[in-house]
Amino acid sequence: MPSYARTTETRTPETRTPEVKSPEERAAEALAARGDHAEPRGVEWAEAGGGPLRRRAAGAASMAAPGQEADGDAAEPASAAEAPDAERTVIPMPQLARDAVLLVARGVIGVILMAHGLQKVFQGVSATAEGFGTMGIPLPEAAAVLTMAVEIGGGALLILGLLTPIAGLLSAVILAGAIAFAHLGNGIFAADGGWEVAAGLGVGALVLAVVGPGRFSLDHMLLRRR
Repeated sequence: MPSYARTTETRTPETRTPEVKSPEERAAEALAARGDHAEPRGVEWAEAGGGPLRRRAAGAASMAAPGQEADGDAAEPASAAEAPDAERTVIPMPQLARDAVLLVARGVIGVILMAHGLQKVFQGVSATAEGFGTMGIPLPEAAAVLTMAVEIGGGALLILGLLTPIAGLLSAVILAGAIAFAHLGNGIFAADGGWEVAAGLGVGALVLAVVGPGRFSLDHMLLRRR
């Protein structure tokens, strides 16, 4: 008779890979086991092993659950949210006050420049060029005409607040030349022929060229129409 051998099927026991959970998930489970509250918050979240929390934007209802992405109102990381404002100053100044100060600065610097330019015009190109020649300025006649044009034209443009960066830069260059050839060897004080007035005007014109004329200017009006 045929013998039937009893076959036994051996099954290999299943091995389950342990689930790896993120620190946020473990922290959420630990807090849920305590029964304190559903959402992780502050020190308790850190003590439970959670990672750094991200801020929600203003007006957001609640923080998204760990492992889920927040909606469109999710805030940026704390490092970006706490970045310092480039326009922030120690003593805040209203915009109206800043524009008024820039207007006054443009007016004062522009009037002084125009006065010096008109003085040279009344003296005449020949007399101004002769004085430039004694100072050692090269091409004195061309330098005299250029100086008159920049002082009168640049001063008028600064007063109007028109083409302010160009007017301020050209005025600063002319005044730097005046310091180098006429005033540098006479000390600081203007009473001795020093460079204080020319330096103050030049630096002021350069600041206006960099900072801008403010809202009370033709430059601002032209930009608004574009």
